[in-house]
Amino acid sequence: MPCIMPINGVWPQRPSFLAPNATLIGDVRCAERVSVWFGAVLRADLNYISLGEGCNIQDNCVIHLSRKQPCIIGAETSLGHHATAHACTIGKGCLLGMNCVVLDGAVIGDGSLVAAGAVVGEGMRVPPGHLVAGVPARVIKPLAPELQMRIARISGDYVRYQQLYPEICAAAES
Repeated sequence: MPCIMPINGVWPQRPSFLAPNATLIGDVRCAERVSVWFGAVLRADLNYISLGEGCNIQDNCVIHLSRKQPCIIGAETSLGHHATAHACTIGKGCLLGMNCVVLDGAVIGDGSLVAAGAVVGEGMRVPPGHLVAGVPARVIKPLAPELQMRIARISGDYVRYQQLYPEICAAAES
């Protein structure tokens, strides 16, 4: 059973797919076709979290925020396994690689890729359609069109993966 808790009387919106061991706390706002996968924790206790249409929050991700900054995840964006997004803005159609960290005030432009294991520092700005990698992260290069197309397909794949768990999806609709 997922952990769904209010903060100051504000309950999270339930996504289309919510894994049974995921945690949603406080002002979590979910658009259509959002999926929150196994072990993910979304804690909106100081501000809000906004999840755009069709985005997917994969296994063991953590999303949190600060008093000054919400966490905004754009439509059709994928947070890979173990990714952490803290008080940042992630654009539309992005991919955050496995085990990466995006810190307070960072802005990831639409269609960008944060490499696995990268640490995007506070306030960093990543231009649209670019690869960012490293610890600390730096902008590496523009993404090739073929890679941008592959990234764009991931969110659609995760919308389809939801259907592998019909009993979980049925619970979300009730």
